[in-house]
Amino acid sequence: MVKSVVIIGMGGHANSWLQTVKKNPEFKLTGIVDIDTELMEHMAQFGLKEDDFFVSIDDYVQDKGKPDLAIIATPIYTHHVLVKETMDLGINVICEKNMASTIYQGRQMVQCALDHPELATAIGHQYRFFWHNWLAKCYLREHNELGDLAMVRWAGAGNWGEKRKGWRRFLPEVYLEDMMPHYFDLLRYITGLDVVQVKCDTFIPRFSPWQGSSTAFANLALAHPDDYNHRHNWVWAQVYGDWQSRGPGTPDKSYQRFLFAKGEFKLGGSWLEIMKYKNEQGTEFEEEGFLTADAGGDGVEHMGTPYDGQGIILEQVNRCIDSRGKNQALNKFADIFKSFSVSMAAIESSRTGNTIWVPDYWKDMNI
Repeated sequence: MVKSVVIIGMGGHANSWLQTVKKNPEFKLTGIVDIDTELMEHMAQFGLKEDDFFVSIDDYVQDKGKPDLAIIATPIYTHHVLVKETMDLGINVICEKNMASTIYQGRQMVQCALDHPELATAIGHQYRFFWHNWLAKCYLREHNELGDLAMVRWAGAGNWGEKRKGWRRFLPEVYLEDMMPHYFDLLRYITGLDVVQVKCDTFIPRFSPWQGSSTAFANLALAHPDDYNHRHNWVWAQVYGDWQSRGPGTPDKSYQRFLFAKGEFKLGGSWLEIMKYKNEQGTEFEEEGFLTADAGGDGVEHMGTPYDGQGIILEQVNRCIDSRGKNQALNKFADIFKSFSVSMAAIESSRTGNTIWVPDYWKDMNI
């Protein structure tokens, strides 16, 4: 039976999710929720009638009954309230990233998921499931010939002009709240490790008219839970992000390099660029590639689907709903909270000048 979907919030994220829902035959959009009733005139763009527009999820349920899934596509500061209101009605939830505005709001969302194990939850970290990121995870976890991972160097730089548009321009630490959470989550996703230590500085460059911090430098340590207290086994990462990078968009501004004992790889387009060292010092090397066919040919996460990005999130939630909560999505609240915690730790580090021990954020949560 086709599952009903309601999208909460009618902005840019909603349009993106609309296209994703259309591509999956297991789902059908049946309603929109938004407090701005003037948006009702755009319902035809979503393939719906004005009668399918509601100002709250409660109103939707009273009129149409409980949908199978709600996709929360609203500004960050609304997420924790909308998640609780929706899950208290017994509705499965996908919520856009960043997870929340504060660590306490994020904890509330995780608690909602723990209180409702029968429901599917997911955060919209779609970058995980782009093909090149999946290839990196697949190679490192299943095909690694390079030995132990030691370091990661990561940079992402772009230019949004005189200001970031829309609701994002109101975020005080805009890069750490909106873009760099993708990088932190990808580091966890690809390596299978948790970020345990963060030292970060985020700032508005001297030349900038922006009102939110557009640039960040972060030094991270990653570890398996068994190695949280074994510093020698940590993997170190240096991450730079910038939304006001000036000049030409040269390759040295955006790259992702994973450095191992016996070589390194760099994320490319539809493949990984692999360099294998031929001597102990790493001064001699040979290059090769890792292609989608090398990953098994059965799709992202070996799911046997043509989907990537948001499509994988939606399909994993679909399978979780069918299992009545037993097979939770990889992006479930309890997992993504550990990625979200890194962005909150980075903000705390920048504001206090301290190095932050990230596991303190979840040590009492049983996740």
